[in-house]
Amino acid sequence: MAAADDLRARLDVIAEAVAGLGAEAADRDAEHKLPTDQLAGLLAAGAGALRVPVEFGGAGAPVSTIAEVLIDIAAGDSNVAQIFRGHLGLTEILRFAAPGPARETLLRAAAAGQFFGPAGAELATPNLTALATELRRDGDRYLLSGRKYYTTGSLYADWLNVLVIDDGEFVSAIVPRRSAGVTILDDWDGFGQRLTASGTAVFDEVPVDPDYLLRHHNPLANDYMEAFYQFVLSATQAGIARAVADDLAALVRGRTRSYPLASTPDPSADPQVSQIVGEVWTKAYSARANVLQLARTLDAFHADPSPRRAQQALLDSAATQVANTELVGAAAWRLFDAGSATAVKSGLGLDRHWRNARTVSSHNPAAYKAALLGDHAVNGTAPRAFLNSFAQERAAEN
Repeated sequence: MAAADDLRARLDVIAEAVAGLGAEAADRDAEHKLPTDQLAGLLAAGAGALRVPVEFGGAGAPVSTIAEVLIDIAAGDSNVAQIFRGHLGLTEILRFAAPGPARETLLRAAAAGQFFGPAGAELATPNLTALATELRRDGDRYLLSGRKYYTTGSLYADWLNVLVIDDGEFVSAIVPRRSAGVTILDDWDGFGQRLTASGTAVFDEVPVDPDYLLRHHNPLANDYMEAFYQFVLSATQAGIARAVADDLAALVRGRTRSYPLASTPDPSADPQVSQIVGEVWTKAYSARANVLQLARTLDAFHADPSPRRAQQALLDSAATQVANTELVGAAAWRLFDAGSATAVKSGLGLDRHWRNARTVSSHNPAAYKAALLGDHAVNGTAPRAFLNSFAQERAAEN
């Protein structure tokens, strides 16, 4: 089978798994029913293998293809789209990694349907430059100890990507999720994205194979990865915007009561209501277009991994974050202007769209991304990935 035909066949199978995501999404949110089965269905369909290179059993799909799939997933259940962020991120890191046991084993694991989860940030430290998680040598292995938070999706994972600082540099320590000493807690208490399991991971002297330590030495890869992680969040925002547009159209279509000041007793024929619906649909269209443009920028970097392409990826990812944060927030708020009092019934669960949008948008706050863009536009300041900034600061100190 030709590569294009193989990818099309894979996408058709994934589309079938995606189609059912939205059916009970509101109930899952209200009842805190984890989307374990839904995620398993997507993995079985091959969603986690799309970016795995063909030689390791994956589809080798471009980022542009992932963009479309992520938006579709997020439109059904934005929790599930964000759950994929850590998995897709580690897959990208492995694509850059040197040949070795970790790259071979983990990429083939992803192709077979296994799932990766992240464990990077910590609540007990002021920022990522002061990670307290310890990696210490113990004979021919390492031992990992510490406590992480915002571990989105790790509850569902087979492997964990644990960020540590070793010998003055950032390192990803990859450990099996079910290793002795690993505890994952579903204690995320945010008002949105409630089912992403973005809570605590505890590591108590967890053995780490030295071959499974991935050191972030490549500055271009670091720039790209920062843009890629933001890309997944922006795609999730775009999917939420589409869900808002779909739900609003269905709500208006089913309305039977109007308002005394309306120009017509039929809400579906009310031009003011139709205008609002159209505005929301336009915001969803724009959010999707932004993500697709960013995906093309990321694909261009893979075709030409140059400093210029890496800088463009950081700038485009920042602009997409700023724009989509405004678009999805406005769409989720505007929904209620056309839905009227009917839309606020808790049984409909329409408030989850705004809560989820606000929660996703709180990652990498848009204010900092806008400042980055402004500094570049005014002063020509080159954007830098966080990992590269840290490395340069440590080098200056030494």
